[in-house]
Amino acid sequence: MTIVNERTITPPIHDPELDRRVKDAGASKTVYALVMPETEAAKNFILGNAVAGPDAARRHHLEQFRDAWTGKQYASHEAFIERWMAWAAPVVTIDAAGFPWRYPTAGGSEALFHVITAYGNRARGERFNPEVHVFAGEYEGYKAYAEACGIAVVEHPRADWQAVGRTLPATALFCLSQPSAIDGNVWPEANEFLSLLAASSEHPRALLDVTYVGSIAEPPSMRIAADSPSVQALAFSLSKPFGVYYDRIGGVLCRQAMPTLFGNQWFKNLTSLQLGQALLERHDVFDLPRRYRPIQREAVARVGRNLGLMLSPCDVNVLAQADAHATTDRALAAFLCRPAGDLNAPLRLCLTPTMAEMIGTAGPIAIPGVTP
Repeated sequence: MTIVNERTITPPIHDPELDRRVKDAGASKTVYALVMPETEAAKNFILGNAVAGPDAARRHHLEQFRDAWTGKQYASHEAFIERWMAWAAPVVTIDAAGFPWRYPTAGGSEALFHVITAYGNRARGERFNPEVHVFAGEYEGYKAYAEACGIAVVEHPRADWQAVGRTLPATALFCLSQPSAIDGNVWPEANEFLSLLAASSEHPRALLDVTYVGSIAEPPSMRIAADSPSVQALAFSLSKPFGVYYDRIGGVLCRQAMPTLFGNQWFKNLTSLQLGQALLERHDVFDLPRRYRPIQREAVARVGRNLGLMLSPCDVNVLAQADAHATTDRALAAFLCRPAGDLNAPLRLCLTPTMAEMIGTAGPIAIPGVTP
């Protein structure tokens, strides 16, 4: 067990030379959303045409912003979150009645930040020392948000999950992504881990992050147990599944009210919610990962050749992985291994640059009749 934020010097996220080398090979260490033709088609669908006056789609888009005093906009996030729960149902088990508090958020990051912040506020009110616990190699945002709130962060090797599940302090908050940001795969033991957390405390104490739901092509062997009594909040996002990172479309389901998100019922982005609703209606939870699975496999081969790595596809459709000893280039292995610093850990990288090039969504949009 390592208390992460006792380190006096934080290692840099990127080695510039290795970062450039990986990007030159058509990949990246950071996970970037893949903008797909389907992404842009949905935007065209909801925005319509205003060249010769608004068409029906554009009128509908504009009219949703009118007459705020009627409260009609309140329904937009409720409809979106209800639609997301139905869309995610083949992958995630959600007890809707158990999460009566639901808020739209600017992607998943706003949801994570508010849950962690609320946990820190509760610790101050109840006078206990807050600790955010994670598995080594998890999404870096958990640590960053906790440290920004003055909360200690504790890392555990995921191999120790059974001991962690049985001995986690009663007042701790555990942040878990599933599918996992550690390796881009569905973690088979996640449900059992959540069960251990539930068995060892009567209070919910897990923040479950399912932002990669919609990025896997096949149903997991068991649906993600978001209905576990250990889960206090469920955060989701459309950024990675649909390539809408900069549209900031997400939400959070909570067992208890989240006062800091109360205003999001009104202070929300109607365009993003409309786009999210359209994407969920146009594509089921497996559609795009299945459609782009051949592209992922070809990108794996290309990037692997460029880097001299024997890569294989991850469950998440924009990621690839390699064995820790797949290369004799130890500097490259150290750069890509996850968790960082563990030279026996698998290597993980993002295929988005190559996949975007292959499907034609890299670079500027061509203007008809204009030679680039």
